[in-house]
Amino acid sequence: MRQTIVIQQAIAARIFPGAVILATRDGATLRDQAYGTTMYEDEGTRSIVRDDIFDIASLTKVVTATAALRLYDLGELTLDRGITFYLPAARAQHVTVRHLLTHCSGLALRLSTLRNEGAAGIQAAIYAAEPVKPPGTQLAYTNINSLLLGEIVAVVAGIPLDQAVQKLVLDPLGMRETGYCPSGALRERIVPTEWDDTWRQRLVHGVVHDESAYALGGVAGHAGLFSTARDLERLVRMWLQGGAWADQQVLHEATVALALRDATAELRTDAGQALPSGLGWMLDRANFMGSAPRGSFGHTGFTGPAIIGVPHAQLALVVLSNRVYPQRTAPPYRHHAVTATILEELLREVLFQ
Repeated sequence: MRQTIVIQQAIAARIFPGAVILATRDGATLRDQAYGTTMYEDEGTRSIVRDDIFDIASLTKVVTATAALRLYDLGELTLDRGITFYLPAARAQHVTVRHLLTHCSGLALRLSTLRNEGAAGIQAAIYAAEPVKPPGTQLAYTNINSLLLGEIVAVVAGIPLDQAVQKLVLDPLGMRETGYCPSGALRERIVPTEWDDTWRQRLVHGVVHDESAYALGGVAGHAGLFSTARDLERLVRMWLQGGAWADQQVLHEATVALALRDATAELRTDAGQALPSGLGWMLDRANFMGSAPRGSFGHTGFTGPAIIGVPHAQLALVVLSNRVYPQRTAPPYRHHAVTATILEELLREVLFQ
């Protein structure tokens, strides 16, 4: 099987020490395999297994967006309302919830520069941030968008973000092994991320890798969630099913269609690059989706996870790895290429056989 060869080559090239691959079509399992180890041959390593728990980094953004869209469906959140309506202390005038979801808010604050400021300092900085470009005119994928969205979700839901995510997304989908700040009892199932020798001076294991999320106590809209391949497949499949899951409609079908439509077709980055984006989703991104049929959606995370949904084939793909081990020096494009290759093999199998 070509997938096995691709993964083995990636491990040999030290793109990542191990990975879990889960793919389904209409809910039927096509792939469910684990490869490699948690830390190459280093002391304390072990074999990766299929139900391992990974730090999913920016895949947290998709969960935050899903929570926000549930509030939208409930009539409690308005996409084109300014964020200052929900966060009166924010100074980002004319930035709307939709701008946050599509990364065209004009906000450019780099959260990585605030890791030593503590939770209070980070919150003060994000509320004080103002757009450097007119909102809605330019694309810039930045963590502050999802961090502020998480703040809004918590305010509108009237409960802390971790509880809101649990109530709005995780519980309805039965994602029982997904959450923030995992307990010590789960440590043996959690795959380490990185040897942090620049800040925390230790192996990052069982706590969030993202520095700003860590400084915020492990709970944030842009990072902080830990999950398994099986739980993430549930999330992708709900979106593939038009918002339906089991006997409930988690999201309205019209909301799913809206969120999976390119909302940024006329926009470009500062470098002139098009980045097709829906509400919380990356769309038709060749760098990690390859030549997937138009209308495919997905997201990647810095630590090595990726999720993809292909409506044309009703295909869900989850790739979990810890590509930042032992350190984050390897460029992410190599991991993205592996994901794209796996997806293309699956599509050949289901569409052309």
